[in-house]
Amino acid sequence: MKKNLFLFMGIFFMFGFGFFSSENQIIASDETMKETVEEDSIIRVNIIVAGDAMCHSPQFTHAKKTKGEGYDFSDCFQYLTDILEKGDLNIVNLETTLAGAPYSGYPQFCAPDEFAVALKEAGFNFFLLANNHCADKETKGTVTTIEKVQNLQIPSAGTYLNEQDRQDRYPAIMEIKGMKIALLNYTYGTNGLTVKKPVSINYLNDTLQISKDLETAKNQNPDMIIAFLHWGNEYEQTPSDKQKEQARFFFKNGTDIIVGSHPHVIQPVEYFAYDQTDTTKKKLIYWSLGNLISNQRNPNTDGGIIADFTLAKNKNTNLVQIENHSAIPYWVYKNTSLPPGYFILPAERFLNDTTFSLSNENRAAFLRFVENTNKIITKNDTIK
Repeated sequence: MKKNLFLFMGIFFMFGFGFFSSENQIIASDETMKETVEEDSIIRVNIIVAGDAMCHSPQFTHAKKTKGEGYDFSDCFQYLTDILEKGDLNIVNLETTLAGAPYSGYPQFCAPDEFAVALKEAGFNFFLLANNHCADKETKGTVTTIEKVQNLQIPSAGTYLNEQDRQDRYPAIMEIKGMKIALLNYTYGTNGLTVKKPVSINYLNDTLQISKDLETAKNQNPDMIIAFLHWGNEYEQTPSDKQKEQARFFFKNGTDIIVGSHPHVIQPVEYFAYDQTDTTKKKLIYWSLGNLISNQRNPNTDGGIIADFTLAKNKNTNLVQIENHSAIPYWVYKNTSLPPGYFILPAERFLNDTTFSLSNENRAAFLRFVENTNKIITKNDTIK
C-alpha cells in the first residue's frame, strides 16, 4: 500500500506535459530576449471540469439550516477553492433538477436551489445539464432548472426551452482571453422519461443532429471544440465498446477533447487512437471523472477526479495546443459527527491532513480510493 501511495503522489505532481518552456536568466542575451518575445505571444486558458454533482436526500438533510429556513451546501465545496481559483473556465455536470420543493433524491432528483448556488460560489462558472436525470421532474422541472441556472447568470449546455433557445445558445461558444472555445454536451438517455416539445434535450443517439452541431461549431472558427458526454456503463472502470465507438465519431467529426461522466466511477485518461487506419492520430479523452459529490459510499463511487488542462494559443501563428493536462483526485468524506455533512477532500492535501479525525474505517476507505485511482488513471500507460 505505501509503495502505491508514493507512486500515486509522484504521478499526481507529474501527470501531464508541456510544449512551451522558458527559463529565468540573470543576464539577458539575444536568445533569452527571443524566448521572452515568444512567451509573450502565448495565450493560456486553464479549464477545470468536475464530474457528477448529485444531491441525494441525506445530503440536503445534512444541509438543512438548524436556524432559520433554507439550506447551506457551502461546506461541501470549501476545499476546492484553491483549485478553482486557477481556472478560467470551471465546468460541472449538474446531475439534478432544480424544480422546487418537495425535494427528492434517487431515483428522481430534485435539489434545493442552494445546491446550485453553492457550486457557483465555489467557483464553477459553466453547468452541463444533459444527463440521465435532467428530466426527473418532467417538462416543468427541466424548464425551471434551465431558468434558475440562467437567473444565476451561469451559461449552460445540454437542455433548451425551445428550438430558438437552442439555436441561440448551442453550441456554447466561450470567448476567454482572446481564445474561442466551443462546448457541446449530450446524454445517452433520461431513464425513460421525456420532456414535451418545444423543450429539448441533447441525445447521443441523434448522430445526424450531432453532425450538424459540430458543423455549426466549426463554422464559428473556434480554437478548440470540447464535447462533454454523459455515457458508458455505471460502475465499470473501463470504457465500453460503445463509448469507444462514440468517441471515434466525435473525434473524426472535429472534436478536439472529450470529457465523460455518468459511470459514477473513474475511468482512464488517455490520448485515444481514434483512427484505426492511422493509430498516430490521437486526441485527449477523460473517459469518466466519477462523482463530484453524492451519497454513494461503495468503493470507487466515493470520490473522483477533476480534469485540469491548459490550452495555449500562439497569437502569431494561431496554433492551439494542449500545454498540459492532469487529473486531480479527491475523496468525499461523509461526516456524521461534528461538523456533520459532506466534504470534498483533494487527495494531495488531505492524505496527511488532520483537519478531520477520520475513523479507521474512513481512513481505510480514503487510502483504498487513492490506491485504486492510481491504478485506473495509469492503466495501460494511458498518458502517451
